[in-house]
Amino acid sequence: SPTYRCVSREMLTGQRLCQSKSHQDLVLAALNQQRKDGLLCDVTLVASEQKFHAHKAVLAACSDYFRAMFSLCMLESEADEVTLQGVTGVGLKHALDFAYTGQILLEPAVIQDVLSAGSHLQLLELLSLCSHYLIQVHTHTHTHTHTNTIRLMDTCNIMEFHSGAVG
Repeated sequence: SPTYRCVSREMLTGQRLCQSKSHQDLVLAALNQQRKDGLLCDVTLVASEQKFHAHKAVLAACSDYFRAMFSLCMLESEADEVTLQGVTGVGLKHALDFAYTGQILLEPAVIQDVLSAGSHLQLLELLSLCSHYLIQVHTHTHTHTHTNTIRLMDTCNIMEFHSGAVG
């Protein structure tokens, strides 16, 4: 299938809206590569003494927490480095990977860190994916670890948990 398309707006004027199907993915992939290379990043996030380069615009686009932090005359809005309390390095790494790719590999070893980071940073799409993952895991296994994680879902106010999807 072609990577572009044109839609006729008005046949009389000859106007056509042409759109690349891959542009947004290419831009986000380029921003992610810049992040990994430390290029053109305007903030460094610190969690558990680990440092992560990022772009404020990408963070603010994904998170009300970061949007408020970087736009509301807070000290962090001018800071080159921001230390995040209540977020682990593991959780932040996975949250940033998700923010820049829309993908995340979830597993029992990291889910609590990711869920806590997603909740703290208000990454709603990440929380939704974590919730669906936990519901699927809970449906198939009932181990002590998963019971604790379900409690964490409750603590983080995961909607599907409260609506009775887990039971």
